[in-house]
Amino acid sequence: MKVSWKLCSKRDHIVRVEGALQTPVNRLLRHRVGALLRRGEREIVLDLSAVSRIDAAGVGELIRTFNMTAAVDGALRVVNATAWVREVLERAQLFERLSGETVGQRLA
Repeated sequence: MKVSWKLCSKRDHIVRVEGALQTPVNRLLRHRVGALLRRGEREIVLDLSAVSRIDAAGVGELIRTFNMTAAVDGALRVVNATAWVREVLERAQLFERLSGETVGQRLA
């Protein structure tokens, strides 16, 4: 797994995750987001467009990263999830929470 980030605006930081997000979980995502939080950044966007596979361990890593951000009054949002990643997150009933997108917004 590869994780990179860039400042997209004065508010949001985009963290791009590439490759598989599965067992064994690489803690690089959590470390990169943690580094941004320590710098005082509070608006973080996870771009999952290049995530090829995800399993329960990967979902757990996303949840840990989300909780770590929420603990410092930050906001973490998932965008550009591939169809497979989106399906896994929806089955776990986490997609709306992580993306901030409701069913009504998707249908509109």
